[in-house]
Amino acid sequence: MGAIVEEYRRSPEYTKLAPSTKKDYLGVLGKFEEVLHVPIVDVRRRHILGMRDSYADRPGLANSIISIWSILLKFAVDREYVLANPAAGVERLPLGEWERWPDRAVDFALAHFKEPMRRAVVLALYTGQRSSDLIKMRWDDYDGTAIQVTQKKTGTRLWVPCHADLKAELTEWKRNATSVTILVNPASEQPWNRIGFSNAVRLAIKAHPELKGYVFHGLRKASASLLAEAGCSALEIAAITGHMSLKNLEIYTRQADQRQRANAAIAKLENYRRKTQENWAGNPL
Repeated sequence: MGAIVEEYRRSPEYTKLAPSTKKDYLGVLGKFEEVLHVPIVDVRRRHILGMRDSYADRPGLANSIISIWSILLKFAVDREYVLANPAAGVERLPLGEWERWPDRAVDFALAHFKEPMRRAVVLALYTGQRSSDLIKMRWDDYDGTAIQVTQKKTGTRLWVPCHADLKAELTEWKRNATSVTILVNPASEQPWNRIGFSNAVRLAIKAHPELKGYVFHGLRKASASLLAEAGCSALEIAAITGHMSLKNLEIYTRQADQRQRANAAIAKLENYRRKTQENWAGNPL
């Protein structure tokens, strides 16, 4: 397996990848240390499933491991080292629906997270972007009014106006900025990579039992939900978050929509009761 990894890294399939993708792949390949000595002809589906299941508490990473297995074994099949790819069709673990961070969780994080992670929470909440896009935001993407984003997942180009609170934060952060990116890894004073940021966020959340059950992506859902609660239409919210599918956006705003409908229902009931009582008062038995 180690020889396959090395040959794959020298191949056009790997060298043509974007630098950020290469970093992501290398981060996952770091989990393959214990199988590098294994003859590729001895790899069985059960071994792949076992490795996946060992990371069941981190389904995103578990699924990335399956993806790398599939890539490596397909590469080996194409070069006739093996006849079949045992990783083909292996089911990914369900990621579930990310829980929205309620206001109390956001306020707690802003009050207790150390500054690098607190900044990430602020930026996520007010821009509604994925972590992969947050860590790529550069100071020259910010013009004092809005931040320009080209989303890594979809390629969508966005111009995201900054909330007054975010502009105040950005003004303060920029005074002492030493990196080209807005968010910086404090250990290296360099831009974050995806794996490093993901691990740092996970540890920050894990350090506070009050935030148990929440993941960073839930801040994107919180951002979309707050926009919905403010009365924004689905198209207006999508202009901020970059959602291409309004069906997907509905998942993020479902709770906010339910609250609005519930408030509207009670308002109608109160109005009906008031009119009924007025009619009774004007037409006594």
